[in-house]
Amino acid sequence: NLGNMETTNFPQNIQDLSKKAEEIYNSLPEKLKTDNNGKYISIENESGDYFVGETKDEAVDKASRKYPNKVVFVRRIGNIEKISSQYYACVL
Repeated sequence: NLGNMETTNFPQNIQDLSKKAEEIYNSLPEKLKTDNNGKYISIENESGDYFVGETKDEAVDKASRKYPNKVVFVRRIGNIEKISSQYYACVL
């Protein structure tokens, strides 16, 4: 039942938060991106922490263990034009 879902943790301005996630991603060392090209990364904006996984689910699961009930952003690692990637917002 959607009426019973908790929505208080979902940020109002998801676009601003996704821009911040992109800034965090862009500030990561190139070696991390090269070594993990094609994998997934989840980013928790408030802390700047990130978690790498072979799949979206794995990256989100790692983040949810440390940051339950937070919003994280997930994307593929690598050249966004070559991978056809986008951010996904996940409420943990």
